[in-house]
Amino acid sequence: MSGPADEKPRPARAGTPLPPRASSPPAAPSAPAPRSERLPGKVAGPQSLIGTTISDRYRIERLLGEGGMGAVYQAEHTLMRKRMAIKVLHPEMTRLPEVVARFEREAMAAAHIDHPHVVTATDFGKLEDGSFFLALEFVEGASLREVIALGRLELGRSLHIARQMAGALQRAHSLKIVHRDLKPENVMLVERDGDPDFVKVLDFGIAKVQMGELGTNDRAGPEQNVLTQAGMVYGTPEYMAPEQALGQPVDARADLYALGIIMYEMLTGHRPFEADSKVALLGMQVTAPVPAMIVKCPDCNVPLEVEVLVARLLTKEATDRIGDAKEVIEAITNTLSQLSNSGLIDAKFLPPPPSGFATNPGIISGITAQHPDLAALAAQRVRKDSAPEGGAAQSPAHVEGLLGGKTFLIALFAGIVGIIIMVTAVIYVFRGHDVVTPGADGSAVVTAEGGASLADAPADEKVKEAIAMIDRGDYGSGIKRLEELGDAVQGREDVHRALFTAYSATDRTKEAVHEAGLVFKSNANLDVRAEVKLRVEIRDAALKEGSKDEKSKAAVDEAFSVLEGPMGTVGWDDIYDIGYGTSGAQYPKAATHARAVLARGERAKMSPGLQVALELQAAGQSCAAKNHFERAQRDGDERALALLKQLTTAHQIKQAGFRKTDLLACLHDGQLARTIAALEERLRSAKRK
Repeated sequence: MSGPADEKPRPARAGTPLPPRASSPPAAPSAPAPRSERLPGKVAGPQSLIGTTISDRYRIERLLGEGGMGAVYQAEHTLMRKRMAIKVLHPEMTRLPEVVARFEREAMAAAHIDHPHVVTATDFGKLEDGSFFLALEFVEGASLREVIALGRLELGRSLHIARQMAGALQRAHSLKIVHRDLKPENVMLVERDGDPDFVKVLDFGIAKVQMGELGTNDRAGPEQNVLTQAGMVYGTPEYMAPEQALGQPVDARADLYALGIIMYEMLTGHRPFEADSKVALLGMQVTAPVPAMIVKCPDCNVPLEVEVLVARLLTKEATDRIGDAKEVIEAITNTLSQLSNSGLIDAKFLPPPPSGFATNPGIISGITAQHPDLAALAAQRVRKDSAPEGGAAQSPAHVEGLLGGKTFLIALFAGIVGIIIMVTAVIYVFRGHDVVTPGADGSAVVTAEGGASLADAPADEKVKEAIAMIDRGDYGSGIKRLEELGDAVQGREDVHRALFTAYSATDRTKEAVHEAGLVFKSNANLDVRAEVKLRVEIRDAALKEGSKDEKSKAAVDEAFSVLEGPMGTVGWDDIYDIGYGTSGAQYPKAATHARAVLARGERAKMSPGLQVALELQAAGQSCAAKNHFERAQRDGDERALALLKQLTTAHQIKQAGFRKTDLLACLHDGQLARTIAALEERLRSAKRK
């Protein structure tokens, strides 16, 4: 939907809340606001960084892309004359602990993996306006998603790419880093040493990182890395391992499952599971058997060895899956060698054999009873490939040896377990359907509890049908069905979330903002700060202040109504960001409106930190600011700290004859410095906790 172009998150191929890759063409620069319209002392948005040097060494050259949470720039390291990519979070995003934690975790992971096939982070820091930045290796190429969109890849090329991805995972996993969102959008193919398909894996923003394993001085407590609530699922359903879809703990094997999906997609042009509904996709990941690639794509060149390798990566139970990336690398290397010797692939895809590498011709024996179609396929191929011309086929005993012994008993046991899992998963999916929502970056966020039961039919069935329509993009029909239910579905979080999605997608901003407010009202226990997508939508609507379009005017009023009401203290914090932060600096009319709202707002509804900031803003650069130093030291946050630091350079000189008097000498008697030091220490202590 339409909105301020430089603030709206774009549904780009990037899978993170941050904007497109450094390889993307630069975003069309928007004209800066006239100098007379800029608010004094404020940064005028992402474009204002262009031409500046941050952290004394990164000269920002151009904007590559931006979104509601941050921006990506091309920069040059001024000392090394090296091109870099710089990610910068908007200052207001620094008050979203989970966003900052994910950003820090991406920096931590990318800096420590240090592998040729992983985009490297070289620096991480904080700018004066409070925004965080991350300096990354500049990557120029095409994403694997773009390559797959052109058609399925040839066999040798697919295995060559997959082997490099496995190498990146092996290094990450050795450091106990699990990516958790591996997908074609997060894989870049660049030209390197004559290889046009040199892999670079990026975006470890939702990685599982054990900080204690990365050489930090702080001991990692059991709660240190928990950024999501129990039962919450973050990732992309199309590539999500069953255990991840169920909200269970994940390890390296979840990444290997995603690698299996990507291999399947490269070789066939299709994913094994495809559905319009994200809920249906999650259910398929948990319960549905994986169709053989030769069944999904009969004309594809997929040898049995490759079918079985992918099948082993896609087993439902993590314990049955290939255990580590090293084994995947060895299996792919062995397969490449066999296929090259058979003339099925070009020898250029062969990697140099590692020292001491031994082939493993028994890879097919790892097939499990979870793939009966592959079992039958293997039997057919063995009879076809092994029988002498005009002679008899191989015996059933030979086939059983190929697939592993005791196949019948394993299949029987797996069938019983599968039925139990399927029943449990169906109950889980229907119970959790009511609270499936898209994440800020396009991925799914699913809670394991909540929602209505099937006993609530038929109204509940109509709701589910309508939500399914919206999930698959049939917004008009979904909206109509839900609106027909009227008061019967008022106060249901799942309904308001679905309507928010549909209205947002169909450019009905006022209605979308209204539904966002109802989401907040419907769940008193909702973590408003974590609802980044709703908050960005509301903020973008508020920034349309001054528009002559009647629809936009109505959206502005609705946005400020939601900010002042159901969003609680978080809404008032967002109003402050519009009034005094980066967003407002670029939209002065919205900033003026926000400041007026803050001036008449009830202080009791605001957080103590915001109250202090407003007191300091009202006092301005005057001796009256000293009246608020004590409270700033006790209740202030980063906003108060920034305002206090501005006072350190404040002077008002009055000259009478030859005598000069600083009317603001009252601010430089040492009390200001002590207040700043005490506040900084309190904020540092709070972060350590």
